[in-house]
Amino acid sequence: MAFTFELDSRGYLKKRESFNLEYKQNFQLGDNLLKYIKTLVGMANNKGGQIIFGVQNSPHIPTGMTNMKLHEIDPKEIDSRIREYFAPGIKWNVAFQDFQGKPFGMLSVEEASIKPIVCKKNKLEVLREGAIYYRYRGETKEIEYPELNRILEDEREKERILWMKHIERISMVGPRNVHILDRYNGEISYGDKKVLLDKSLLDQLTFIREGHFTEKEGEGCPTLKLVGTIEGLIDVDNAAIDPNAMYPLTTKELQVKLGLNSYEMQAIIFCLDLKNKPKRHTEIKQGTKSNPIHKYSNSVFDVIQKLMEQRGRDSYIQECVHKYKKRPVEKKIKKRR
Repeated sequence: MAFTFELDSRGYLKKRESFNLEYKQNFQLGDNLLKYIKTLVGMANNKGGQIIFGVQNSPHIPTGMTNMKLHEIDPKEIDSRIREYFAPGIKWNVAFQDFQGKPFGMLSVEEASIKPIVCKKNKLEVLREGAIYYRYRGETKEIEYPELNRILEDEREKERILWMKHIERISMVGPRNVHILDRYNGEISYGDKKVLLDKSLLDQLTFIREGHFTEKEGEGCPTLKLVGTIEGLIDVDNAAIDPNAMYPLTTKELQVKLGLNSYEMQAIIFCLDLKNKPKRHTEIKQGTKSNPIHKYSNSVFDVIQKLMEQRGRDSYIQECVHKYKKRPVEKKIKKRR
C-alpha cells in the first residue's frame, strides 16, 4: 500500500495527526509495540488508519527511519501480540517506501467489521483488561459514551439487517426446506437429520465468509458446496441433501395447486422466466435418454398467488396467456428479417 507526503514551504508535513493518522520517528519493540497495537485497535474501532514511521515528532518532518526493526520483525510476532491482548481480531498490513531517498514504514489497519474490539489482558501502564480503545483526533484513549453508544447502535442495526435477510431467505424456500450450518457446534441440520463436521474441517470453512456468488436475480449469498466424499463428515450417508426437498413441486402439482390448466401454467412459467431462476427451479434428470423433470420451490406458488391477488386472478392469467401466444409470432418475424 503506497503512502505519500505533502510538504509546505518549510519542509513540514501538511497533514497533521488525526483520527486515522499517527507519526512516529522509529519502530521500537517491547511496550512500544503494544502501544502501536493499541493505536491500531483504536483506529479499527473508528474508521481505520495508518501509523507512519520515519517522521520527526515536532515539528513533523520526514527524516526517515534510523533503524531496521520494522523490516526485521516477523509479522507473525505482531499478529500473535494482537491476538494475545485483543478480541476480535483486526485486519492490518505493513508496507515500506522511500521518499527523497529516505526509508519509511507504515502499519495500517482496516475499519473493524465487528465492533467493539476489547482488550482482554492487562499490561501495566499500557493496557487495561476490559478496556475499549478508540482513536480520537491525534490520540488513542478509552472510548467515551457517545462513540460507544454509536458503535453499539450500529452493531444492533447490522444484526437487525442480517436477521431480516435470513428471514427473507427462509420465507423464500419455506421453513421446512431450510438447512442450517451451525459452525459453533459443527452440524448441518436438514429436517430431523444432522451431519456432524469434524473440528479440523470447521477451521477450513472460514473462507466462506469471503467468497460469494451473484445469481441472475442479483442477490449475492455465501455458499458452501459439499462435493464427493469429504473425510471431515460424520454420518456421511445422510450428507446428501435431496433436491426434491428444495424443489418439491412438479409442473403438474404446481398447476393443480393453483387451479390452472396446462396451457395457463406454461404461460405463467414463461412470463416469470422461472426455468432460468435457480432459486425457484431445477431440473432432475432420470437416465440419459428421458426428458428432465422440472421441479419448483414452494415459494413459486406463493409468488404466483400473490401476483394473482394483486392484479386479479383472471386478468393476470389472460395477460400471461397473451404474452405466451405472441412468443412464436415474434420468433417468426425475427427469422424473416
